[in-house]
Amino acid sequence: MAKVLFHIDLNAFFASAEELRHPEWKDEPLGIGSNSARGVLSTCNYPARALGLHSAMPVMQALAMVPDLRLVPPDHEYYRSLSNQFFQYIRRYCPKIEILSIDECFADVTEIIGKFPRPLDLAVTLQQGVYKELGLKCSIGVGPTRFLAKMASDMHKPMGLTVLRKRDIPSKLYPLPVEACIGVGAKTVPRLKEAGIETIGDLADPDNEAICEQIFKNSWYDLKRRIHGQSSDELIYSTTRKSISHSRTFPSDLYSIEDLQTQLHLLIQELCANMQRKHKKGMQVSLVLRDGSFRNKVRSAKLSGYTNDPIVINEAVSGLLYQEFEPVGYRHIGVSVGSLQDEDKIIVQPSLFDLPQKVSNSVLDDLNAKLGGGKLMHLGDLLKEKEKETGTKSDTKTNTETAQQGQGKNGKEHE
Repeated sequence: MAKVLFHIDLNAFFASAEELRHPEWKDEPLGIGSNSARGVLSTCNYPARALGLHSAMPVMQALAMVPDLRLVPPDHEYYRSLSNQFFQYIRRYCPKIEILSIDECFADVTEIIGKFPRPLDLAVTLQQGVYKELGLKCSIGVGPTRFLAKMASDMHKPMGLTVLRKRDIPSKLYPLPVEACIGVGAKTVPRLKEAGIETIGDLADPDNEAICEQIFKNSWYDLKRRIHGQSSDELIYSTTRKSISHSRTFPSDLYSIEDLQTQLHLLIQELCANMQRKHKKGMQVSLVLRDGSFRNKVRSAKLSGYTNDPIVINEAVSGLLYQEFEPVGYRHIGVSVGSLQDEDKIIVQPSLFDLPQKVSNSVLDDLNAKLGGGKLMHLGDLLKEKEKETGTKSDTKTNTETAQQGQGKNGKEHE
């Protein structure tokens, strides 16, 4: 059965938060940003957007276009408080959420949605509840994969509610312009258009495979799977709030992936040394990227087992960085490891091929005790006893080898 994922995105969050405090500003162009030489708009309200302004636009350019723009410096403490209330509200209905940034999250509602009379009743309940209780508008995208749910939430704003199923991909997704595709960076769009790739459908066209692979290089395989509806439907969320994190803010923005990797490597070394001192291991890693307009991206991955090994954690975090990196300039990065456990409390499940001798011995002891003095033993031990009794040396063979010999008695294999 396909999963049902919601992507819930607060609309023009910072601007909406300021309008809550100042309702009189709702109908005038409003931007959030610093009035400095290198300041950019973190976001702007919809009246400002109607005049051509948008997030990440230099403040000086925005003021030149709209001289009467009301420019408000960001109040991050206030925004974080509202954000926490938003996520707490969503958790009332959907405990399985993955927080992506201060104003967006995924929710896995596969098990919950069936409790409502109609499939979209839960989405309507969440959307109206957030607006009624917090005064904030949100758009919700519904889809079977992370990518499709997030693309759906971007299709109608504000207060949009869009379903994007796999069968809807040709009619709803492919006609969109290529710049609307999540994972296609602003600097890549001109190269695609020069090659005649104008829409997401053009990206999906097999005839354009070679040029797309040349342009996107290592990231093409993941993007190809996304636009064909074959990407991940797994959310990363921890059942515990325990985590250890390290972060760093830079005096000037970092624009290259190599510089970010170098800084992340140093952070991970410090983080793992801290975990090792505390005798902790974790199963979930998260990467935080904050750009020059104070927009946060939080991306997470689940590890195959508990670890505090910097090599393992660096590999996982580097994978997240390659998926999310865009050359927009990052002023702050952070790494955290969650789902922590004490080293001495971690139970490692051995595989069939590396079952420790002491574990198997204890299992035999338990079975013999339950049998009232039974004589169960390892095959190897039994053969050694036989050798002592007969004075001959037995060949130790596996059951499989013995069976194969038996099958060969008549000169033919069993089919």
